[in-house]
Amino acid sequence: MTTPANKKSISELKANDTSATAATATAMDVDQQQEDDADIDPLDAYMLDVTAEARKINEEDQKRMQDMEYTETNKRNVMNGEEDDDQQKGSDDEYGSDPEDILAMAAKKVKRKDLAAVDHSKMNYETFRKDFYIEPAELRDMTNDQVDLLRVELDGIKIRGVDCPKPIQKWTHCGLPVGCLEIIRKLKFDKPTSIQAQAIPAIMHGRDVIGVAKTGSGKTIAFLLPMFRHIKDQRPLEMGEGPMAIIMTPTRELATQIHRECKPFLKVLGLRAVCAYGGSPIKDQIADLKRGAEIIVCTPGRMIDLLCANSGRVTNLARVTYMVLDEADRMFDMGFEPQVMKIVNNVRPNRQTVLFSATFPRQMEALARKVLKKPLEITVGGRSVVCSDVEQIVEVREDATKFMRLLEILGQFYNDEDDDARVLIFVDRQEAADNLLRDLIRKGYVCQSLHGGKDQVDRDSTIADFKSGATNILIATSVAARGLDVKQLKLVVNYECPNHMEDYVHRVGRTGRAGNKGTAYTFITPTQERYAMDICKALKLVVKSGQERFAGSGFGGKGLERFDKDRDMVKKIQKKAYGGDDLEESDEEVELESTRIIPGQPRAATMESETNGATTAAAAGSSTSDQGSSVVAQAARKAAEVAARLMANAGMNSSQTMETTDDSEDARPVFAEEININDFPQKARWKVTNREQISQISEITGAAITTRGTFFPTGKQPGPNERKLYLFIEGDSEMVLENAKREIKRILEEATVASLEAEARTGGGAPARYSVV
Repeated sequence: MTTPANKKSISELKANDTSATAATATAMDVDQQQEDDADIDPLDAYMLDVTAEARKINEEDQKRMQDMEYTETNKRNVMNGEEDDDQQKGSDDEYGSDPEDILAMAAKKVKRKDLAAVDHSKMNYETFRKDFYIEPAELRDMTNDQVDLLRVELDGIKIRGVDCPKPIQKWTHCGLPVGCLEIIRKLKFDKPTSIQAQAIPAIMHGRDVIGVAKTGSGKTIAFLLPMFRHIKDQRPLEMGEGPMAIIMTPTRELATQIHRECKPFLKVLGLRAVCAYGGSPIKDQIADLKRGAEIIVCTPGRMIDLLCANSGRVTNLARVTYMVLDEADRMFDMGFEPQVMKIVNNVRPNRQTVLFSATFPRQMEALARKVLKKPLEITVGGRSVVCSDVEQIVEVREDATKFMRLLEILGQFYNDEDDDARVLIFVDRQEAADNLLRDLIRKGYVCQSLHGGKDQVDRDSTIADFKSGATNILIATSVAARGLDVKQLKLVVNYECPNHMEDYVHRVGRTGRAGNKGTAYTFITPTQERYAMDICKALKLVVKSGQERFAGSGFGGKGLERFDKDRDMVKKIQKKAYGGDDLEESDEEVELESTRIIPGQPRAATMESETNGATTAAAAGSSTSDQGSSVVAQAARKAAEVAARLMANAGMNSSQTMETTDDSEDARPVFAEEININDFPQKARWKVTNREQISQISEITGAAITTRGTFFPTGKQPGPNERKLYLFIEGDSEMVLENAKREIKRILEEATVASLEAEARTGGGAPARYSVV
């Protein structure tokens, strides 16, 4: 039996054994440590100490930087109107990794950015005036018939609504604030355009307006000038008050452009404007708004961000009385309607609202009228009509041939136009824009691309370079199809076919602006027949307005052989008369056939008899070899006289355009023009009447070219029914005539310069066969 004393002694023995064991282990560790210390190099030991100390310092610095970053983040979030970091991102304690928690966190963020609805019945809005328009006496005296005639002259203005003011005729009718007329004069706006003439008095009369007009018609000025008058009538802004006018656009580029057009008037009127759009720092826009601005030009998304920033303390819509929706059809499509309606519903109900666009489909009208009250709809030209100053060319071709055709178009364009002209090429995807950019750069063309995948800074610099002329070719997606205004833009190429008519109208409308001429090519593949209907509709609308005619390629399959015979016959006679290269050909091949008659013109019996007489004379001349070239010249002169009489009888004058009056299916419109070549040097005349040269021009342009008249030396005048030597150009469209005329003038100019240089080298005598180098 064990006693307590024995238990104690046993415990002490165990403790002593444990202490002895620990002491032994400690002694062994000390010995091992001493052995390791003896093995470690002193330098390594020093570096270990330094590394440990550096690690400790880094940990302290990292902790200090985190604290500073947290503080700065809080300050920045307060400045930008955001919540604290733990509220912004959510904390791990509040939201876990469960999908429901993540959805809840996302819902909270969305709710925080949502624009709170305003109860207008509880708001104490100031009264304001809308109607500033005083009708001038000269307009007041006009009758209704005179007003209707004036609207027809102004590109056929159509009005839907009651009590529409009469269109103005000059800027002094507007009643603009002091200084505006001087700015308008400096900007060289001579008189109001069609949409400006009708929209400005309607808006200044206090009416809600839907303005639909072709691209480049001056819609921006139509809503800016009444806006300035509207703002100047109200009391000035005080600290903390929001803008009086808001202009919303669908794209950043259009917002920037409208803001730029405001600037010339702002300094004179003492107003301030802010341009707010996504992709740029919001803190700068917040600072501008806090300083005060009467006008804000914005995109809907960024406007909502500004209204929600800092719990709504950055700006508000309490003083907004004038609202503009530019490119309204895009603003009301499925992507923009919710954002737009949030902003619209927060503006006072008795505001004045103005909608403008170049296209306005009927299905958008119901949505637009939700924000308008008894609006006036002003349509100039048509709802979706291309400007008549644009020459539209549509080509059906495979994808593999598009790039080579594009290079051909660019080459011809820069040969004909000045080096400062701009070209805009549209594609449908960002990747396609970058690929085409790479291919054109490889071919030596300096160009840039513009699409939604680029940063806003890059997009702004690209547009600035394009407008300044640093880059003459811009490849873009439809992001540039609305609002881009470059005065030197002469050519638009739809490399990829647009998928609906409104997009086509806006793309083509980038050229031919403000009365300038432009050209638009559209490539469509055989597999894109679903898009052909919209393009055909756009072309037909322009034809119905009387601005263009249907243009076919070639000669339509009728009359080609007769053209060829006329050309060959006259060329042979001319070359024999003037010593051409075809003297070795048999004289029996030279015969004069009937002169070409324009379709729709009756062929008189006297014409046939005169033609037959000319043929007999030519045949007699060719059978008499003794008389030689004099007989040939006589036959040529006789043929020219017959042609002149036929032309006189048919009533064909220089630069006259002829159209068929025949109702048969084979009759097609024929356009004709003359170029006098009688007074050019002999080499230039021969060059432009050469058979190969004429055939080449005909193949390129699709025109039929015939040499007519007789050569008369200097000082000798043609007799009765005689004409000097000239080229008669025929084609089935005005475009064909212009292309052929341009090519002929180029050849004449080059040949004349070469002839004059040769005469200068030889002193005016006959050129020598050899030259000494």
